[in-house]
Amino acid sequence: MQNIGYINFLLKLIAFHRFLLILAALIIFVLLFYIRIKFFKLKIDFLNTETFDLRNKLFELNGIIHFHSTYSDGSGSIESLIDIAKELKADFLISSDHNTLKPKLDGLEGYYGNVLYFAGEEINTEFGHFLAVGIEKEIKRGSYEKVLSDIKKQGGVAVICHPHNWWTPWKNFNVEGYNGIEIINLDSQWRGMSPVYILLVILTYKINPFYAMHFLSHKPKKTIIFWDKAQKHKDLKVGIASIDAHSNVKITKKNRIKFPKYSELFSVARTHALLTAKPSGNYIEDKKAIIKALKNGKCYFSYDMFGIPKGFYYEISYGNKLYTSGDSVRFSVSDLHEMDINKMDRNVIIYAGVNINPKKNVFVINLFHNGKMIFSSKNNNLVYKVKHSDLKSICKSGSVADVSCSSFYRVEIDVYFGRKSITYLYSNNIEIYS
Repeated sequence: MQNIGYINFLLKLIAFHRFLLILAALIIFVLLFYIRIKFFKLKIDFLNTETFDLRNKLFELNGIIHFHSTYSDGSGSIESLIDIAKELKADFLISSDHNTLKPKLDGLEGYYGNVLYFAGEEINTEFGHFLAVGIEKEIKRGSYEKVLSDIKKQGGVAVICHPHNWWTPWKNFNVEGYNGIEIINLDSQWRGMSPVYILLVILTYKINPFYAMHFLSHKPKKTIIFWDKAQKHKDLKVGIASIDAHSNVKITKKNRIKFPKYSELFSVARTHALLTAKPSGNYIEDKKAIIKALKNGKCYFSYDMFGIPKGFYYEISYGNKLYTSGDSVRFSVSDLHEMDINKMDRNVIIYAGVNINPKKNVFVINLFHNGKMIFSSKNNNLVYKVKHSDLKSICKSGSVADVSCSSFYRVEIDVYFGRKSITYLYSNNIEIYS
């Protein structure tokens, strides 16, 4: 009996030791997980050098587009959100409260230090939500055709909001007449994540908001496919990044929490407008210049949480002229017979670059033609001579019944942080047509 008792004691002791080992391993795992999250940071290292001698001298402004304030279902006042934008060194700020332009009507538009603020409006239609930028009078919710007509009458920019958001998706992808699409919409980004990632965001947000927010930087593949298919001759669809921030999550009927904070969402993604002249300091003139840039595709968008881009350019050279995003390049059939390496003005050459330090961050510039990747440049600026066969196909298609045929080219930049990669930056398209 004594032996049996002793054996039982040993078994209990072994079980207890095993429990302690498991507990210790669990504590170590949680501690290591906490340390990894707490000190997690991904930053792109940029060089302070000029990237390209022929680069068009455009003036770049980084902007925060599409957010909601206390004028609709957001938790922050316009004034407080402008203060946040100033701290984050944004150049312009465009709100988009639901079915109201009251911030403008209340006289809030203008310069606040170095930040230009003006109001847009998110409008309900039967197909989904529509973003109107650059309108002067409030537009009531209504049919797609009516809302689009009202935006155009005011010279505004009509943008399809969060087309693949499962909560409020766009319902008719065959409509025409709109100017652009929200390619990145942060509300859609988190709603589109798997439950595992959503749980990670919730668990890690208090430890390190950057870690939680960096999950929003995934590539919106469905929306990009829609964007590429929507491009038509002389009807280029502009792509932008939108914040769609509310910071107002409903917990119960009476209780809401400010999650995520505006300051964190405002840092994730931005749209960079490319102006042909330096901002004047007059808010009405500069507002018009930004609206014109957005409408014409003179912009690109990026995940600025990893670093505000430096030195990015994307151009096409043809006929001794440089064309940038949003431009249409008319290619002459006769030039096909005169192309050779010694007549560079007769060739169509695509250039792109960025001032990323390849010793710190491996990067790849990918060139897309009608949605298909055709060329890549690793750790270096991209130079690509458009193939004669591609130009011939444009010319042949365009010569039938005086119908122009075109091709669309854009670039994406992938950045690597060790084994992890993100598609960091997206240009808008340049069209080539015969």
